[in-house]
Amino acid sequence: MKMVNTGLLILTNPTKVAKILPAIKAHVLKTLYIQYFPERNVLLSGNYKPRWQGPRYARTISRIYSMASSYSPSLDVRVLLSGIKNSNTPIINTKKPVEIVIFDQTYSKNDATSFIQDYLANTCMGCSFITCDDNGADNGNEDHTEPARDHVYKNVVLGGTFDRLHNGHKILLSNAVLRCSHKLTVGVTDTNMLLSKKLWELIEPTEKRMKVLREFLEDVDPSLVYDIVSINDLYGPTKDDPTFEMIVVSEETIRGSDKINELRIQKGLSKLDVDVIDLEADPYYQEHEETKISSSNYRMRLLGTRLKDPNLDGKPLKPYIIGLTGGIASGKSSVGKKLQSLGAGLVNCDQIAHDLYRPGERCYNLIVENFGSTILSADGFIDRKALGDIVFNDKAQLDKLNGLVWPAILDQARSQIKEMYKAGFEIIVMEAAVLIRAGWKTDCHEIWTCIIPPEEAVKRVMERNGLTENEAKLRIGAQPTNTEQIDNANVVVSTMWSHEVTLKQVQKAWDYLKSFLAEQSSS
Repeated sequence: MKMVNTGLLILTNPTKVAKILPAIKAHVLKTLYIQYFPERNVLLSGNYKPRWQGPRYARTISRIYSMASSYSPSLDVRVLLSGIKNSNTPIINTKKPVEIVIFDQTYSKNDATSFIQDYLANTCMGCSFITCDDNGADNGNEDHTEPARDHVYKNVVLGGTFDRLHNGHKILLSNAVLRCSHKLTVGVTDTNMLLSKKLWELIEPTEKRMKVLREFLEDVDPSLVYDIVSINDLYGPTKDDPTFEMIVVSEETIRGSDKINELRIQKGLSKLDVDVIDLEADPYYQEHEETKISSSNYRMRLLGTRLKDPNLDGKPLKPYIIGLTGGIASGKSSVGKKLQSLGAGLVNCDQIAHDLYRPGERCYNLIVENFGSTILSADGFIDRKALGDIVFNDKAQLDKLNGLVWPAILDQARSQIKEMYKAGFEIIVMEAAVLIRAGWKTDCHEIWTCIIPPEEAVKRVMERNGLTENEAKLRIGAQPTNTEQIDNANVVVSTMWSHEVTLKQVQKAWDYLKSFLAEQSSS
């Protein structure tokens, strides 16, 4: 049976999920809907009525998502909630057309076909079905230690960053949906609330996060009204909306709910009931990552991956030029050396610039003529610190210096690339801190950029160059920001952690590049 993009699991026994999910990976590529029916004979009897109200199944839903993180982390799993909120067997209406239905117990072909025809509103033509019935699984339907959480609220609120929607988010959102009967308000943190987060520059735009949230929520329960808003502080709409009755938070954000209630009481608003959701462990976390399922981990795993396709634009693939850039002290030189050890040629534009500053070289006389002899040391060489004190305190002077040296550096870099290609290097790295601002990315097939947090850059520059904090900030401020670097990058690497972590990122990017070039040459 061929792989399909979208499948639907009809689940009557949640204890089977751990054994069913690995089998489903052989059939479904992208999205797996799960319709949980707590009553085992719903298909045969056509008479469905959940034993409890929706909130009492919250723990089971959380476990399903948690197991999905362990057994099928690449699948977009969506547990549909209508079937455990409504008293009648619902029509299953998914945003994406279902191509295959998976049953967790054995039914005749007629029963399965009748169910698909009677209850599925959005299927592809020729929708097929399979059975994953593990008779060795526990026959119990529901965990009877499920806490008594029957109360449903008309208006529920929650907030978060919701970057790259993952199963931890889906647990939080599903709990809120199960506790809500009318309107669910979701606050999505906007720019000024993101700056303290790890690799915040890789967080998706607010509009995109809001759109993904709405699409997911309307998919799992289309019966509710969803008000998804951007927020610029902890409180968002909770500080003045009298209709809210309950807030859903995670273990780590419970203190925020306390502050919200304090403010509401001060304003004469009703105190919100609080539903606290346990954090889910990340089964694949690495030493430098968080132990919980988190967006930070997902962003860290983007490092060394291709964020967007290269700009081939009719360029010949040989030599293939990687533009390697990054701010001062970002670790780009160590990344360049690693790429060189993997077999790439390396053109170091910073070294070219250093050589061109020497007496008798192309840029020396131009710089002295424009900036005066006061920038020379006693031995007649250009004192780079003295020159830096001039240009990093005056943008016009910096622009003048760049206009003098950038063309000369690029000419020399192009010459070295030609020589390296003649020597047999088919992949050549052009390492240049100024690559973006100088407009040299058009010479490259793709851009790899190294980033570290600005505060770490300041610390490294002070230690490495013996500068004051203000001097370090001036040099960093004269360069493109991390956001600007990332906007121009195909691959992002961060040297924030150990050398081994950096090497893994570079190796990942290199292996993908080699596979990509092999595919290009064979096509």
